Amino acid sequence: MVMRRISLEGSLNTESCLAMASHFARRLSLSSTIANATPSRITLTLTGDERLIDMFEIACWLGPDDVNVDTITVETI
Repeated sequence: MVMRRISLEGSLNTESCLAMASHFARRLSLSSTIANATPSRITLTLTGDERLIDMFEIACWLGPDDVNVDTITVETI
């Protein structure tokens, strides 16, 4: 079990992006906490299996159609 802080940056539709993040966190059995959410940056903390957090990151790159993720930063906490 690991804890990671993930920051998404780009042109983000905050509502769509948060709904997507919540959906994938639940599907991957990850615990998530939103730390920051603006139209250009969303930061959240995930706790769970390291491989599943990696899968979450991949899902964020694919994101909803109205979200353009330019950068994802992952930090181990």
